[in-house]
Amino acid sequence: MKFKKNNKKSVHKNQKSFYFEDFMETNVNFKKLEKVNLVEDRIYILFFIFFSLILIFAISIFTTSVETPRSKFFKNENKSYLALRKDIIDRNGELLARNITSYHAAVKPDLINNKEGFIVKVKLNFPEIDIDTLKKNLKIKKYFYLKKRLTEKERDIFWSFGEKGIVIEPFQSRIYPHGKLFSHVLGQVDDDNIGISGIENYFDRELRKINNTDNNNSLALSLDANLQYLIKEELTKSMQDFRAKAAGALLMDVVSGEVLSLVSLPDYNVNIRDNISDLRFINHITKGVYELGSVFKTFTIAAALENKIVKPETIISNIPNKIQCSKYTIGDIHKFPEQLSVEDILIRSSNIGALMIAQKVGEDKIKSFLNNLGLLESINFELAEIGQPLSFNWEKCKL
Repeated sequence: MKFKKNNKKSVHKNQKSFYFEDFMETNVNFKKLEKVNLVEDRIYILFFIFFSLILIFAISIFTTSVETPRSKFFKNENKSYLALRKDIIDRNGELLARNITSYHAAVKPDLINNKEGFIVKVKLNFPEIDIDTLKKNLKIKKYFYLKKRLTEKERDIFWSFGEKGIVIEPFQSRIYPHGKLFSHVLGQVDDDNIGISGIENYFDRELRKINNTDNNNSLALSLDANLQYLIKEELTKSMQDFRAKAAGALLMDVVSGEVLSLVSLPDYNVNIRDNISDLRFINHITKGVYELGSVFKTFTIAAALENKIVKPETIISNIPNKIQCSKYTIGDIHKFPEQLSVEDILIRSSNIGALMIAQKVGEDKIKSFLNNLGLLESINFELAEIGQPLSFNWEKCKL
């Protein structure tokens, strides 16, 4: 605008300036040139973008081709497999429990085209699967488990079906290499890897505190797998000899209180997740509750020795054949001499002899002794399966 005002003062209205014409012509050429340059710039930018993309793809393809086969798969698998529970080992480092990767077979019915053919395959290969339930699930469900906790062979069979609708779902499974040997001690975990019995339950919090940088990441027990095996063998033979329905054995270090072996029979394989309702399978050492019977004579005589009322060689005289207390008559199965030492009373298991020693000790001292031993209350033990002592009242004839 400023340039135009200056020209109006110096030239005629109808006369065109040479410089004005030259300027207009030059201006037109400059705009054309500007448009051409803009188009070329865009072409260069697009070329650079396409070239960069091609270069990136080329580098990626080259890297993948020279990489060690399946290395990415293994890296991802290692990242996803972080053990949910610590190992359990015995006092010698023998592995007793560990988490491993296992698999479930799940089904997406929408992805199975030939459902009739699929049902036939399942029926032929897995006769234990209920076909009626399978047919129902295929109709009404979008996702369901066909078989849980697959073996390697079962997993391969499902793969061989070639069905897109079968999902082999990984999960962490707890395995016990010794099977039955520590069934009543170790216990089990549920499907969420939470301890539900035995050591797995009692030390659940500690077992789930995983430190993946610690190479010594395990729970060490005082148990000895070798001793456990030997004692179980002997106990099994004894059960056969005496035709017993159940048996138990405990080996303890009396100085430290450490349990070296705990065996309860019959036992069961903790790797097989079955519901066991038979009471014969309880832990007879810690859960089984029964009247001690003649075993109680041991504590009666121990109370007398502890209170310095008798010595092993002390003679108990005038032992009758029977003693009457209220409506109860107490006697011995065999006829014993009228005089027996304290030692002989224990060896011969004389009911009357033990009763006379208990009377010498007295009810108050017997109660105090049993309470100090903890025999009248539940034990403090590192297992969840603990029995409650039989309750009774200290009445006239209980002593």
